[in-house]
Amino acid sequence: MAGAEAKGDQGETRVVHVNDCAFYAQRILATASKDGLPWSYYPRAVANYPVAGLVGRARFAVDGALWLAGLVRRAITSDLLHVHSGSVTQHTRFVPKKYVLTLHGTDIRTLQYQERWRKVILDGVRNAEAVMYTTPDLREHILPHRPDAVYLPVSIDVGGLPTSTAGREGRARVFFVSRWDESKNAEGQMELARELLKIEGRTFDVVGLDWGPQAADAERAGVRLVPRMSHPEYLDYIVNSDAAIGQSAGILAASELEAMALGVPLFITLTPGFYPPDIPVGQEGCESPRAMAELIAAELSDSESLRSRGVAGKRWITAHHDPAATVERLRTIYAAARL
Repeated sequence: MAGAEAKGDQGETRVVHVNDCAFYAQRILATASKDGLPWSYYPRAVANYPVAGLVGRARFAVDGALWLAGLVRRAITSDLLHVHSGSVTQHTRFVPKKYVLTLHGTDIRTLQYQERWRKVILDGVRNAEAVMYTTPDLREHILPHRPDAVYLPVSIDVGGLPTSTAGREGRARVFFVSRWDESKNAEGQMELARELLKIEGRTFDVVGLDWGPQAADAERAGVRLVPRMSHPEYLDYIVNSDAAIGQSAGILAASELEAMALGVPLFITLTPGFYPPDIPVGQEGCESPRAMAELIAAELSDSESLRSRGVAGKRWITAHHDPAATVERLRTIYAAARL
């Protein structure tokens, strides 16, 4: 015990964040840097070239070995790794270093049930010193394997976000902020889009991202698609929209939280029990896509109601997703994990 206490007295835990998902680690590290914490970032290797053929496979193997060597060098001078996504543990497991793991969604919600990935994901989960997950729907998938896993959602620095462009002209814009795929319940999003497009005397445009396997279906339904953008461009596009529509999977992921943090009114039907009942998103009395469409149309014609919802959403993010609070929780988790 005395040895553990001595080790714990060596100062701040030196941590390498490996990989990132939806800028989750980036937000944490930005705040940690301001506080002078010895935390750093190591991105996962990405093969942006064809891997087929002898040359491609050889290059892939060499790049993988170089990436692993880079991780080893960083691990030697750190106390702990913080791995983002269970799938990444298939690579980091070759480095004999203590680690904590954040599960971000598909890794534990989907991959753990596939034969190809199950052992990798569950070994990574079970061998971690601590496990965190980012959205409440993941709880049922992770707790059977790690009852001690903790919910640590996306953090957002409200002060670092763009503001809307004054005097924007043209029709109001309703923006679907998530991509069009099964994990976001794209069919549910399209049902809502169809109802919005059917509203008589509609005075707003219905817009979405040209992203996801079902994006073409959304376009055929009448949604105007815009190209994928850089993250700063994406935030600018949201903040200059009049209303944001969240995914139809019943949770708040990074895009939905960013819309709220930007002060843009968010409309989304959340799964009961996942969030506080007073969360300021548009979902009141919305038991069908038609009812949600009618709520959105009504609020777009009531500028004060729309403004109030946006202000309340931004305040809620500040209270519940403060990056400084996330960093403090991680400091405690790291200190316990290194012992």
